[in-house]
Amino acid sequence: MKEKAPSFVKGEGNASFPGKSNAQRKEDAAKRKAIFLKAFEEWGTVRRGCEAAGVSRETYSMWHKTDPDFAKSTDLMKHSFAESLEVIALDRVKNPDKNRGSDVLLLGLLNANMPAKYRPSVAMDQDSAKELITEWRKASQAVKKEGVSVDEPLPVSVEDTLTEILARKKG
Repeated sequence: MKEKAPSFVKGEGNASFPGKSNAQRKEDAAKRKAIFLKAFEEWGTVRRGCEAAGVSRETYSMWHKTDPDFAKSTDLMKHSFAESLEVIALDRVKNPDKNRGSDVLLLGLLNANMPAKYRPSVAMDQDSAKELITEWRKASQAVKKEGVSVDEPLPVSVEDTLTEILARKKG
């Protein structure tokens, strides 16, 4: 049987902090918000943030609705998390032989967290996606072999990059 969470986790307001002053409750909430934001920036999920801060999703939702500074901070942390995914992707292009995780999962995370930049505007079937990943890996190997400068930024649209890779294969 699941243990009942402490009442402060359920976001039940002042009744959940017997014997604590308003100032103490605010200080506790501020600490929990800071813990949440740090975990949210690292993991990119509300669930991980809530677990780290020891609060429920309902408490997170209340904070997000009632505290504009917290809401703005969550947006900034989400953007920071998305940029960390971009760093991983660029590292994979620059260091294709390095031990790494799944390219498909990384693309999925980039699509979810930066859709304007990484979500293709056209549907792609499974074979095309596999071909694209294969060509992306070949292109990464070629860049490494040829000693081409990889310090230049990628085009703003990944779709342009992917189209270029597929065009090189056909050409």
